[in-house]
Amino acid sequence: MQSVDKVVEKFKKSGLKITSQRIAIFSLLQEARNHPSAEDVYQEILKAYPTTSFTTVYKTLQILRDLGEIQELTLDKTRARYDPDVSEHIHTLCEHCGALADLHWSDFIMNNVRFYGSEKANFEVHRVQIYLIGICRKCRMKKWGLQE
Repeated sequence: MQSVDKVVEKFKKSGLKITSQRIAIFSLLQEARNHPSAEDVYQEILKAYPTTSFTTVYKTLQILRDLGEIQELTLDKTRARYDPDVSEHIHTLCEHCGALADLHWSDFIMNNVRFYGSEKANFEVHRVQIYLIGICRKCRMKKWGLQE
C-alpha cells in the first residue's frame, strides 16, 4: 500500500470522500502485518472512532482493493483478510491457529511463474497468488511440548 498521503490523494482524484475514519483505516493498514479481516480493522477503528459503522470499514476496504492498494485474501471461507503488501508474494497459513504470514520469493522465481505459466497454458497471467497451508513453528512447538 502506498503512503497514507498518496492514498488520500488517490481517493480525492477518484471523487471519493475523505473522512477521519478512512484516514485511520489507511494508517492502520499501512502498519498491519497480520493480514487483518474487516472485523479486525473495525474493532481497532472503534477504539478511536466509536461511532464508525462496520459498513464504513467494509466499503473502504473494498475501495482500497479495487484501487489496487490492498490485496483481498480469501483463504478462510468465513472471512476475507487484507494485505497492504500488493507485491507478488506467497502466503503461509497455519491450519491450527490461523496465523497468516508473508513469504517473499525472489523476483526471478515470480517472473518465471508469470512467464512460463503464460507460455505453457496459453493463458495471460494478471497476478500470482500462492498459498502454503501447514503448521506454523509456534503450533509445532506446542504440539511436541517444546518451548521456543
